[in-house]
Amino acid sequence: MTTRDEYSPEQLAYLAAQVSLTSFKMLLWKDYLHATHLELIDRALMRVAEYVETGGARGIGRLAIFMPPRHGKSQTAARLFPAWFLGRNPTKRVILTGYAASLVDKHSRFTRNLIATDRYQDVFPGVALAEDSAARNSWDIALHEGGMDAMGINGAITGKGAHLLIIDDPVRGRQEAESALMRERTWDSYTNDLYTRLEPGGAVVLIMTRWNDDDLAGRMLRRTSGWKVIRLPALAEAGDLLKRPAGTALWAARYPAARLEEIRGDVGFYAFTALYQQAPKSREGALFKAGWIDDARVKQAKDLRRIVVAVDPAATSSSGSDETGIVVAGMAYKDRVSEGYILADGSLRGSPDAWARAAIGLYRKYKADAIVVETNQGGEMATNTLRTIDRNVRVVSVTAKRGKALRAEPVAALYEQGRVHHVGNFDKLEDQMCQWTPTDNTSPDRLDALVWALTELMLKQERQGVW
Repeated sequence: MTTRDEYSPEQLAYLAAQVSLTSFKMLLWKDYLHATHLELIDRALMRVAEYVETGGARGIGRLAIFMPPRHGKSQTAARLFPAWFLGRNPTKRVILTGYAASLVDKHSRFTRNLIATDRYQDVFPGVALAEDSAARNSWDIALHEGGMDAMGINGAITGKGAHLLIIDDPVRGRQEAESALMRERTWDSYTNDLYTRLEPGGAVVLIMTRWNDDDLAGRMLRRTSGWKVIRLPALAEAGDLLKRPAGTALWAARYPAARLEEIRGDVGFYAFTALYQQAPKSREGALFKAGWIDDARVKQAKDLRRIVVAVDPAATSSSGSDETGIVVAGMAYKDRVSEGYILADGSLRGSPDAWARAAIGLYRKYKADAIVVETNQGGEMATNTLRTIDRNVRVVSVTAKRGKALRAEPVAALYEQGRVHHVGNFDKLEDQMCQWTPTDNTSPDRLDALVWALTELMLKQERQGVW
């Protein structure tokens, strides 16, 4: 028996590369950059290989990887992993697909060319390309039945089978993601074509940057079971898989937190939440569009003529109750046309005393001229709660006599006209604005407060406190 001491360091590296995807990458990829998140993905992909190798007895049969752009997901899962997998399993076949044939052709060519290198042959002796495997999108392993076929997500795959199906970025971009027709086409391609190509005991790997909560990933997770999900937001959130503190960058060596904050400012909240945080929010049917908010965003407000704090009180103060919406807004004139500025979102969940103190604190901080409070839920109680804390505060009571959508539509029109500016980012408020649709049964408290504030500043015309 040969002992470990009898192997040279080079031979030990080859042996390690056979059993470890991370070791394989370090040995075969000259531009390899180690990162904790990529090592996590490597371990999951190794378990996918285990699933195929054991006929589904062990390992991961359905793996979804959601990561930001340019963080190494395709290089690892669509290029290097297939090469490692085929070295261990030369009789197996891989189908690689994505939004464009040209993209997956490049991935396939990379994998094919890597297998043709001498270093690969050192790691996996006897695993070589068939002599007639010149095509970059369809090639075979010599003397075996294995190989790879690459095609666009809507391409023809009739007659081809796979032990490993890899779907890499099936969505081309924002326009395609927002098209219900294109989403349906992609879903049909997966259910009617791709999935039916899977051999018994075969595995599926989905690699995506999320765009829409009804994208292919969203539908797969809702409609099928057995998925292992690796979601790695660019900036860590609570419960992070890598145990990062909140706000920590995923790959600080390439994209430090400061750079990610710049990107957030450049692309806007909606796009950043989807593409970088992997938490897309559907906006179909929403009255407010993320683009309207982003296009009119400013760093500071100037020459404000009026400032109000608007409050939409929650019906109860229990731990499971809705939040009380509290929004600070100002108004200025530009060429004799009023423009609105959202200055702060102080919404919270708490008792009437808690929200009243928060509202009055903002009233004083921003030197507002009034607190606008909806009195539908508690009648005069809301006004009395405020005046118990500060009897000199000016309170404007408003009563909702029309539905939320009818109240919000004129405010949405102001946004569409570019007349409302957010001074900085208000993630939770903007999330609610871009998610809520008139058919929802939810209570968008932050949005309601915003509507009351802008109605008071820009739309109210002797309505006597009723809107």
